[in-house]
Amino acid sequence: MREQAQECAEYFRSNPGYHRILAALRQKYQSFGRPAGIVCLSDASEEECAAARMIFGRSFSPPLRFQSAQFEAALQKTRFQGVCLKEVLEAYFDTELHTRKETKETLSGLLSAILAQAKAAAQSESCGRWLQALEEQRGGAYALLRREAVKNPDSAQSGLLQACRSMDRLARRKVLVRLAVLSAEATSDPHALDGGTLSGKLFLYLLAFRSGAEFPENAEQRDWLYYENGILCDSISSLVTQVGLVLNTEAGEHPAYLTFRQRHELCTLSLSSLSGLIGAESPAGRAYIVENEMVFAQLCDRAAQFASPLICTSGQPSVAALRLLDLLTANGTTLFYSGDFDGKGLSIAAQLCARYPELLRLWHMAPEDYDRCRSDKSLSDTSLSLLQGCAGTALEKTAHLINQYRCAGYQELLIPQLEADLMETP
Repeated sequence: MREQAQECAEYFRSNPGYHRILAALRQKYQSFGRPAGIVCLSDASEEECAAARMIFGRSFSPPLRFQSAQFEAALQKTRFQGVCLKEVLEAYFDTELHTRKETKETLSGLLSAILAQAKAAAQSESCGRWLQALEEQRGGAYALLRREAVKNPDSAQSGLLQACRSMDRLARRKVLVRLAVLSAEATSDPHALDGGTLSGKLFLYLLAFRSGAEFPENAEQRDWLYYENGILCDSISSLVTQVGLVLNTEAGEHPAYLTFRQRHELCTLSLSSLSGLIGAESPAGRAYIVENEMVFAQLCDRAAQFASPLICTSGQPSVAALRLLDLLTANGTTLFYSGDFDGKGLSIAAQLCARYPELLRLWHMAPEDYDRCRSDKSLSDTSLSLLQGCAGTALEKTAHLINQYRCAGYQELLIPQLEADLMETP
């Protein structure tokens, strides 16, 4: 019979009009596990209708429609009498046919085996709990692992093991470690945990599970998740600039930063340098923040007259900036933030207000400040859409006014007011 099925398949291959018909029949077989259901080609070509006529012995016109069981029955009235439709389809597509249920059961067994091996090798509590969650098919990591297992079971297995080995290695460390170093120690490949690899993505899911956080949606969230777990990813190019802060090590104020403070000179800090600090404080009990580098530089021309420190995030706060602000708020320092009047400036303000609800104040970001610095430059729809995140916050009235005028407002026009506050003794 298999020879007959192969002969029938060769016949179908010789006529392209059968290809979509057989593809539809295969789909029905995979769904039902037998010739069942209705095949319908609403846009059937003349060639496809002619092909169906040669099997059924009657005319067809679009939409081409017939029952799968009828197709197998019609085959029995041709020279291929006795042939099994399943065998014909397997010969035509050169693959074994499995029902969706069978495929799901096979995949489920494969994933169970992959997870069992990882659980047997896992050493840390975090890995054990995470793998248990995966067994219960929870979280995005399970979907990611499942997709990879469908394509390449060996890759899914090695990626999961590498992620777990990396967590086990991390759990034993007592000091900060660079991501590439951790990756090399755990897998012998410094790039195994890169963001584009399967093991790197699974490791991020594992870190998020360990921290009780959501999977990071952007680079800033990702780098912060690494840092929270004792991993330095971008420790040199993650920067924040400040003037006037007291930056402490275990031995007291850092001597180099003390000199910068005494000379009223601005100082750029990397995440790497911040990792060596145990605290930060403001002599005035407050610190001011701007996101605009040009405004910061202009204000710093009079830094010798500042009564309070000034910080520049250079746009979206980096991990270094958030680390510095965390050190300040841990000491009870009150923060004052001022940004440009556009989607990005207000969204940064909203994020910082949410992160430091008790200690962050808005600084010249009221509707009247927008009126004072409003320009004629129109904001893009993308920028305006970011203002939606200000609903229900202290920025809502300002966001509403910006939406009304659809124009940006710039900090450069508020420099006199910002200068006055920086020079005023609290």
